[in-house]
Amino acid sequence: MAAENAVLSQREIDALLNADIGEMAADAVAVSTAPLGRKDSGRRIKPYDFRHPEKLSKEQLRGLQIIQQGVASSLSASFSSRLRSPVESRLSAMERGIYEEYVTQIGTQAIVIIIDMSPLTGYAVASFGLDVAFGIIDRLLGGKGKRHLRSLDRDLTDIELALVRHIGIDIARSLVEPWARVTDLTPDVTDLAIGPQVMHVIPPSEFVITAWYEIRFAEQTGGVSLCFPLTVLEQILPKLTGQSLFDSRPGRTLSHDARVKREQLMPMTIPVRAVLGTASIPANDVAELKPGDVIVLDRDVDDPVRVFVGNCERFAGSPGTHGRHLALQLSGVVDDDGWVKPFEEASS
Repeated sequence: MAAENAVLSQREIDALLNADIGEMAADAVAVSTAPLGRKDSGRRIKPYDFRHPEKLSKEQLRGLQIIQQGVASSLSASFSSRLRSPVESRLSAMERGIYEEYVTQIGTQAIVIIIDMSPLTGYAVASFGLDVAFGIIDRLLGGKGKRHLRSLDRDLTDIELALVRHIGIDIARSLVEPWARVTDLTPDVTDLAIGPQVMHVIPPSEFVITAWYEIRFAEQTGGVSLCFPLTVLEQILPKLTGQSLFDSRPGRTLSHDARVKREQLMPMTIPVRAVLGTASIPANDVAELKPGDVIVLDRDVDDPVRVFVGNCERFAGSPGTHGRHLALQLSGVVDDDGWVKPFEEASS
């Protein structure tokens, strides 16, 4: 009870007020520097940006960068083929942000192309300025590919929009081979417009990765961008790690080669014919031929029969029968000089 009702006397109050201020200040400094000592021991405070959160690891970002560098090479090849002129393309930057910021960066005077990332669920957005569009159009219509400042103040005609759509298709197809490292894409252009007219395909607050490319052609430089939302990237994130992704180019698997043969070689029809021999007969004798006449060929009986694939003499064999059908058993390959080599020698 005495402790609860204790009251400081005036002398005790004066003693507290006249205490050693220097000692108290030293104690305060020691307390305030304690966290700094822990910082020096290895702990660091890293600011967190809630508007630009870290959604991908460093390895995944590195994998995306490798893929986009491959896209730059594909863009260069596609544009060079389309414009019939050398075109240089390089990846200049990769940025993380939200879709609303990307829309602000490209502005209202840009060609916007919506790309369906099938079989992945979602869309990617490609864009380039009107200066690049008019330069490409000028080249496609027979010009030198130079942009004219006066043309930037007008709208594109229907013909020009059709030409620009082909450029969008080239950009979409440029994704196929580089993205084959992680998935087999069949991208398609679903919409095209000028400015933010088709920007509703991705929510404004969606996290996106944007790849910026520098395009050089006809002594001028322009920019092309590709924006990929996180909803699309999440479907391939597990495949963005691993040593195979860091190879110089994706390997061609046996299934890919089989698909190429099935799609390109199987529908083709090539005539294959076996020739017993040839003979030169005057036209008058040909007109007087009748049953029982004998035509002497330029081959001996023991000579192998030559087999032509198309119009090229490729194989040699011996005639015979297989069941009730005539047949030919191949015995060797015909070289460029017309000599027959057995298969064993030809393979060696």
